[in-house]
Order: sequence, then C-alpha cells, then structure tokens
Amino acid sequence: MEDHIKTKSRVLRLALLINMLSIGTLMMVMPLGADFVQYLNMKPEHIGYISGGATFASALIGFFLAPYLDRYDRKSALILFLLIRSVVIIICGFSTTQNELLFWFVLAGCFAGPISGLTMASVIDITEVKERGKAIAFVASGFSLAAIIIVPVSLELSAHFSWQVTFFLFGSIGVGFSLLSYFYFPSMVGHKVMGDKVVGDKQQPSMITSPVFISALSIVGISMFGHFLLVPNLSTFFQFNLHFPREQISVLYLLGGVASIFSMRLCGQMLDKGWITQTVLVTSILVAVVTFIGFLWQGNWPLYVVFTLFMASSSARSASVSAITSRVPLPHQRAAFMSYQGTLSNVAAGLASAVSSLYLLSDPAGRLIGIETLAMVTIGCALIVPFMVNILMNLLARRQQTALQL
Repeated sequence: MEDHIKTKSRVLRLALLINMLSIGTLMMVMPLGADFVQYLNMKPEHIGYISGGATFASALIGFFLAPYLDRYDRKSALILFLLIRSVVIIICGFSTTQNELLFWFVLAGCFAGPISGLTMASVIDITEVKERGKAIAFVASGFSLAAIIIVPVSLELSAHFSWQVTFFLFGSIGVGFSLLSYFYFPSMVGHKVMGDKVVGDKQQPSMITSPVFISALSIVGISMFGHFLLVPNLSTFFQFNLHFPREQISVLYLLGGVASIFSMRLCGQMLDKGWITQTVLVTSILVAVVTFIGFLWQGNWPLYVVFTLFMASSSARSASVSAITSRVPLPHQRAAFMSYQGTLSNVAAGLASAVSSLYLLSDPAGRLIGIETLAMVTIGCALIVPFMVNILMNLLARRQQTALQL
C-alpha cells in the first residue's frame, strides 16, 4: 500500500511537470513574437502561424495515433514522445529564418497530442475513481503554472539573453523530465491485458461510435468553443474597450492563474465527494454570470475581480468536465480517448478563435465591435454544459448496469 502511494505521488508530480512544460512551450511563442519579428524578419501577421500550426499538428497527429497508443507500455511511449519533442524544441533554437522556426516548432507540436493523451491516461490508471477528480485537477493546474512560470521566464530570458535561450532551456528541461520518467515512472501494461482480450471480438462495440463517447466529446467541444470565443481577444478588449493599462496586463494574468489553481483543487475535492452534477452546474453558472458582468453589463466591478473570477470559474469548469469524462474510456481505451479528447479540444479552440477573428471588427480607436454577441454565445455554451453532463452521467449509469447484468 505504501509503495502504491509513493508510486502514485511520483506519477502525479511528473504528469503535472510534463503537462506544464508541454503547454508552456506552446504558449510562450506568442509573447516572443516581437523578438521573432526583430531577429528573424518575421512578418507580424505571421506570428499566429507558429502556435496555430503547432496546435493543428497536435490535433491531427493525436487523432491518427490515438488508436495505437493503448497497444504499448505507457511509460515507454511517453518517454519516447517526450524525448523526441524536447530534442526538436532544442533544434528550434538554431533556426535562422522564420520558415525554419515554423517547420521545427510545428514538428514539435506533432508530439504534444500523444504526450497529453498518455500522461492523462497514466493518471487515470494510477488513481481510483473516488480520488480521480482531485488528481486530474492537480495535473490540469499545469496550464495555470505554465502561464505563471514558463511564459514570464521565457520573456525574461529573451530580454536578457536571446530568444534562442528559451528553446535551449525548456528543451533541455524536457530531456531531463524524460530521464526522470525513466527512473521514477512505473511500467504500465495492465491496459494491454484487457485490450488483448477484446482483440478480434466482433461483438465489442467501437468506442468512437458509442453514445457515451459522443456525449463526452460533445461536452468538451462545446465547453472549449465557448471559452475560446473570448480568450484570444481578452487583452485587446481590456486595453482598447475598457482602457486597462498595458503594463498591468501581466499582473492580471498572474492573479487569474493563481486563482485557477485554487479553484481547480477545490472542485477536484468536491467531485471526489460525489458532488458531480452540482459542481459542474455551479461552475457553469459562475462562468455565465461573470461573462455577463464583464462583457455585457460592463458595470463598476474592478477588472481584477472580474477577470480573476472568469479565469477561476472557467478553469474549474474545464477541470470538472475532464474529471467526469475520464470515466468514459475502459482501461484499454484510455490513451486513445484522452488523445481524441485533446484533438477535439484543439479543434474547438482553433475554430472558435477563427470565428471570433472573422466576426469581430474594430473602430479607428481599436475598440472591438461585436464582443457582446460572442459573450452571449459563450454564456449559452456555459449553460448547456450542465444539462449535457447530466445526460452523460445517465449514460454511464446505464452502461454500468448493463455490464453487471452480463
């Protein structure tokens, strides 16, 4: 028992670090855009191709590799993908043109999807259902930590040394995490045993056509789409529509990141106590209310309070949804399911970003026109999620009853 607790602790901590690094290296390229313009002669309008291309590559490769990820030891597969991605990130630092950087960074993005799927599948494997909400919230806080730690560090390194140093450092850290995983990550092959039992069984239903799978991914897609209708435009909206000082934007995101960590931990504990539909309902209502206050009403609430609540409630809702959908795949389907989920998340986020870019206009002063309409769609998506979660929970209960009868 004590050995299992130690192993679980190591897996969760390594999963958190790997998740933070994977997300952070994707996030850091946008703030470094000005340096790419200066030193690589990159056009400002092409900066979005870097993160966008990497995100699309992650979604595409994750989708095609998903059916194969559960055939191997999770430890071996994770180390392989993490090591390759880390080496490619280091190679990015040797780029001398924008095309070279774009090629190598998109290539690095190809491995982000499988890494995410394998990491989350390992977390699910090592934790019991009654502890899974807190565990997934813990690992999901890597997103907030990436915004709090990796993005500011990359900006400071680039300012004091060079933009290349950021890729050399974080790529080397990835190699270090690969070594830590080799020594401290347990071999995970239990899922293969169950997978071997169902191979060739024509009676075995396909995961991707099951109502439970479709319902779970629909919840993820709607949640992410509503969120990313607003997220890419927050900084512009705050500065030009609300006249928030540019120099305080970093403080705003820091507070939002810290609040997100605490809110996800709290929701994880609530989920583990069995308050599943209640947690999703409360967090979804909070997202809707804060969105209304911040983007439609635009009253006298301080932006620090509104934005912090927006980030905290959105992160808590996302972590809660992830904890619930983690119950959908069977052990031999977990890596595939998490990879499919990551693919859909990236596609939904990219589609929402594109829709917002096409819909929004700006006046001569830079104020965004149409943000209120997008906010209403975000509120609608937030309010739909609890009803869909209730449907998913009923489907899961029905599947469990059917399994007991067999």
